[in-house]
Amino acid sequence: MFEFKGKVAVVTGGSSGIGVLFSHALAARGCDIVLLARRKEKLEENAENIRNQYGVKCLPLSCDVTDSARVRECKDAVWEEFHQCDILINCAGAGHNDWALELTDEKWLATMDVCLNGVFYCAREFASLMKENYYGRVINISSMLGGIALDRTFGRGICEYSAAKGGVINLTRQLANEWAPYGITVNCLSPGFFASEQSPVGQEWFDDFIHTWCPMKRPGKNHELDAAIVFMASEEASYMTGQNLIIDGGWSCT
Repeated sequence: MFEFKGKVAVVTGGSSGIGVLFSHALAARGCDIVLLARRKEKLEENAENIRNQYGVKCLPLSCDVTDSARVRECKDAVWEEFHQCDILINCAGAGHNDWALELTDEKWLATMDVCLNGVFYCAREFASLMKENYYGRVINISSMLGGIALDRTFGRGICEYSAAKGGVINLTRQLANEWAPYGITVNCLSPGFFASEQSPVGQEWFDDFIHTWCPMKRPGKNHELDAAIVFMASEEASYMTGQNLIIDGGWSCT
């Protein structure tokens, strides 16, 4: 159960954060990995670590997910290398911290471009490869913030990020409907606060905030999302599609 030998997973946001953790979770179970992100040096480093630790293939591809032409080129490169794509994990994300009244058009559009448009571009391109083999697992990474609002005491604005992540959840449902006849499942994972380059986790002011609002009174730890991502990417999850799984320490149930 939950073996991935012979499978190929494409992971966007593969230079840092949960994208790297998800890549390791699948590679540890025999999956070949394709890492997509903008920072080439980080991609090369992560790919080398994955190859050395797990003995699987790992292809790093520099990609800005907001550039649909480049996403298409990466799709072609994956087909040339593997002649298949079984799993896509859409992890790439970005956001700003301006209050809505001060948020510029440029910042709004930049976040939408990465967090929503990029998810669609990658899903569209790599699902076309999945359709060829009548098999696929698309996993879109949203956020608990796609379904709830944070109290103003958070101290910063996140309206464009929340709007984009809410869009990802419903995009997931629609793609699941459209692609079910092709053997492709489409599901969504919505984490709470986990450590990343953009996350406030680890900053002193945030400790008080999460202690007040999260029932578990802590952020998520590395690998507490692994079981979910492995399940949704697996053959065993064949009857699950269009779902949004929230893993947030109970935050959204309060």
